[in-house]
Amino acid sequence: MRAPFQIIQSHLRTFGLIFSFILIVGGCQTTLPEQSFPSLTPGQITENQDIYGTYFLYTPTAPSDLPQSLVVIHGTPAKDLTAGETALYYAEHWAPFAEEQGWLLLVPAFNQADFSSRKGEITDALTGYRGLFGREIGADEWVVRLLGLGWAELGWEESPFLLYGHSAGGQYVSRFLVSHPELVQTAVISAAVTYPQPDPAVAWPYGMGALSSEIEWEDGTKDQVEITPDQKKWLDATQVPVKVIVGLDDLEPQLSRPGQEGNVRLTIGQNWVKSMGEFSAENNLESQIVFEAIPGKGHSMLGLLPFCQDALIQE
Repeated sequence: MRAPFQIIQSHLRTFGLIFSFILIVGGCQTTLPEQSFPSLTPGQITENQDIYGTYFLYTPTAPSDLPQSLVVIHGTPAKDLTAGETALYYAEHWAPFAEEQGWLLLVPAFNQADFSSRKGEITDALTGYRGLFGREIGADEWVVRLLGLGWAELGWEESPFLLYGHSAGGQYVSRFLVSHPELVQTAVISAAVTYPQPDPAVAWPYGMGALSSEIEWEDGTKDQVEITPDQKKWLDATQVPVKVIVGLDDLEPQLSRPGQEGNVRLTIGQNWVKSMGEFSAENNLESQIVFEAIPGKGHSMLGLLPFCQDALIQE
């Protein structure tokens, strides 16, 4: 199985140390440090610390007959909240659903220092977890790592998982989908503002074209990233059951971003689903990515929550 793209990152520290490594994102071939297993208490949300940050787990009291895992990706933290507080908020609202379904729930906290949870305007997806970037580890690779720790602790076999994200988290989900379609059983993208377009003329993370760019982190670390996406992953992604959900009242005008068609989340999402469908049809396949607009709802995680949860369990 080929990796979707290769990132070559050079970390240029302020004290002059140059540290380079090659990260194969899809294949997860980077050697990761050893880490203790997480705390898991059935029926409770547990806060865990990994070397790359905080994450929350919920273990159901009665796991489903076929072990299932759900990863929930939070949106941009409010100015008065940390990423950890935001992730906990999401975990608290998703834990009852995970308990009902008998699923393991993982909610990582993408902090500002390592994953640029707030940084960015027009280039927001290029500066952090929205675009799968990270200062020390890719935001996508970190999720795969954390799931592996949870599965090992529970004695579960690795398997494709369910994936949900709202707003900035929805951007993450759309890009994880086209990078690792083989890992996603089904996904829900809630009210994202940008998506990876099936267009080689648009550079990653807004499209499937090559990217050569420098990312600077809060501590002064600079990463030179060279990315060549695997375009076949986009086609594979169209075969994963995915629902894009946006409120009909989510009509706040958005800044123009590369490759995105539309000026509000509603039309941008509709147009991405349409583009993925056309891309699929050009390759003699029928896309499994669909769009749903929810009447009376705006840009609200809680307002869209029941619709997103229903989408994850629909056959």
